[in-house]
Amino acid sequence: SHSDITELPKGFSVGGSLDLSDTAVTRLPRDLKVGGSLDLTQSDIERLPENFHVPGDLVLLGTTISRLPRGLHVGGNLDLRASGIRELGKGLRVDGDLDLSGTMVERIPGDVRVGGDLFLVSSWLTRLPVLDLEGGLDLSGTPSRNLPKKLKLKSWLNLVGTGITRLPRRLTVGGWLDLRATSVEKVPCRLRVGGNLYLSGSRVEVLPKGLEVGGRIEI
Repeated sequence: SHSDITELPKGFSVGGSLDLSDTAVTRLPRDLKVGGSLDLTQSDIERLPENFHVPGDLVLLGTTISRLPRGLHVGGNLDLRASGIRELGKGLRVDGDLDLSGTMVERIPGDVRVGGDLFLVSSWLTRLPVLDLEGGLDLSGTPSRNLPKKLKLKSWLNLVGTGITRLPRRLTVGGWLDLRATSVEKVPCRLRVGGNLYLSGSRVEVLPKGLEVGGRIEI
């Protein structure tokens, strides 16, 4: 570890960023205030305070935290890759990207708000709620079999290597759509893709009427 400090005092406030990576600190004060980012990579932190706000990035890479608290607000990116996270708290708000790749998260609460991209690569996710996403959605390598019926994405969608077999009828993707190495056999009529459409290695045999692709198609 960087030091022998195991606990932070009450009323602790940092105007900039706080780096607690690889430290022996196990607990954060309830009233902790951080003005920038908070890095807890490979630390011994077990939980976060309720209604905690981090204006910058929050990095929990490789931690044993299993549950996020209620009302967590991250102004930047939230990195939970390879962590012990299993449950996301209610009211989670991430203004940047949310990365849950390689985690044991099986479901996402419907009230989660993500301003950037949502990465769920090789996670345990089995069910996805209707989410209001500003960025892209990466479900590659997940056991997910279904997408929400009214899924509309303003950016890209990556379904490579998923268990998904059917696309929603009203699917709209503002960016690119990648269906390589999927079991999807049919593309819905009037599918709208703003960017490229990747179909190589998929089971799609026929392109439907009304298909709109803004970029190129790779078959």
